[in-house]
Amino acid sequence: MNRTDDASPSHDQPGPTENSDPSETGTAPFVAKLVEPTTTDGAAERTMAGAASVAGAASEAPVRVGSPFRVDPPELTTPSEPVKTPTLSGEAAYGEYGPFLYTAMGASSAAVIVLLFAALGAWWFPAGGALVAVLGTVLSIIGLFSRRRFRYAAIGTLPLHMVLFFLSYARSLV
Repeated sequence: MNRTDDASPSHDQPGPTENSDPSETGTAPFVAKLVEPTTTDGAAERTMAGAASVAGAASEAPVRVGSPFRVDPPELTTPSEPVKTPTLSGEAAYGEYGPFLYTAMGASSAAVIVLLFAALGAWWFPAGGALVAVLGTVLSIIGLFSRRRFRYAAIGTLPLHMVLFFLSYARSLV
């Protein structure tokens, strides 16, 4: 609980850092005054005259906005010059693919490779072939979210992995 929570506005006592006279601390913001250096000779008049000429020149120049370290851009090209079209590199083609799309493409490719191991497992070690076929089924399902060519591979391998799973499962029971 703060000191000001239980104090009423009429009985509020000023703290050690507060001003006791409310007329001195009004709502007007504090504005600093410009103090000119005092000199004994006419240097102050020369300084003021030089400052006025600098101020006049500064008002005519455009106000720079941004970093003081930025280099000004070169002059704009004239409309008579031909516009150069930039050539695109091969890296721009990768920009449209997100991380999940790459994952789906890799899963579709892996499903094709795992198909061979699931077939070998169904023939040689049926329990392991069933596990590998389940892995291939999951990879094929993830591969369904890829681009057309990879999607067709995932669609083709999904039923093959399911058949190999049921074949391996049936062989492992016997």
